[in-house]
Amino acid sequence: MLKNIHILQLFKDIDSQVSENKLIEISYKIAIRYLRFNFKKVSKFLETEELTIEEFALDAIASLFVCEKKEQNISIYNSFINWSPAIENNEDALFFLNKIVANRVEQHLYSILREEDPFFSKILDSVNYLVKSQGFSKSQAYGKSYIIRKGIEICGTSLIDHQEFERIPTHLFTDKKKLIPNLLNYLSIETNFCEAIPLNELIYRLKHINFSEYVMVEVTEMNRKQYEIDEIINLALNYAFDKLNKSYCEKGKLNEAEVESIRCALGDICEDLKNGGINPGLYQYLQPHISNLTKEVYQTDYHNILEYLFKITKSIIAENLIEKK
Repeated sequence: MLKNIHILQLFKDIDSQVSENKLIEISYKIAIRYLRFNFKKVSKFLETEELTIEEFALDAIASLFVCEKKEQNISIYNSFINWSPAIENNEDALFFLNKIVANRVEQHLYSILREEDPFFSKILDSVNYLVKSQGFSKSQAYGKSYIIRKGIEICGTSLIDHQEFERIPTHLFTDKKKLIPNLLNYLSIETNFCEAIPLNELIYRLKHINFSEYVMVEVTEMNRKQYEIDEIINLALNYAFDKLNKSYCEKGKLNEAEVESIRCALGDICEDLKNGGINPGLYQYLQPHISNLTKEVYQTDYHNILEYLFKITKSIIAENLIEKK
């Protein structure tokens, strides 16, 4: 049990390699436990990247144990000494370690989402514009970004977590112009949490509440024409289908039945992407369209082709979203 381990002493002896290794081990176990508790949220992403929970956990916590710029201390120790209120006993240290590791796992997931999902990135850009244009600020705290009012300090021990943020009433997210003040007022009046909106959780929530409306309605010019998500996706798919025909069908690398199966798989992938989910592994998309397709045959015959075409599709989507700004 973690309660029986003197975590506070490990931080005090951080210069010892033994203590640092023990902290890495404990953090790794906390990350795995957090991922298992939130498995529904990350399962499809893990399938997409063909990662195990253990591999993702290790990747997520790695940055906690590297030295920050111009600092001699590792990142997690800098967070430890700057935690407010100061950590004075083992119970405080255990709370801190669980919080910092959970935050880092979330941040790692959202960082990858921003790179892999053009719609996620689009919403993030829109929210960042709202923050800037409406006079709010962003602040980093314990591995995460938060939206705050100018002049307000973040209280480390009272930041809202992912589970509580998901419980905020949906109607507070529907008025885009009042989105940030509505959420900050809610945190201030209705909860005991600090007035700080976790940026990545906000993007995740917006994407799943009213995705197509939020992405396509510009916050800078509300009367600008609304572009349909389907229009952008169809444009990207048509470009990918053209590549599929010219590079694989016309050159005899795939027969017509295989080409049609890949076309269907790409369509299914984009439907999931449009609807805000984290896509499952590419094999799961192609398998329903090719009878008795094994993972071995998929890896040797189709994986590189489908992965290449999906990257093209995402690239075209991202380019067109940028053009709509």
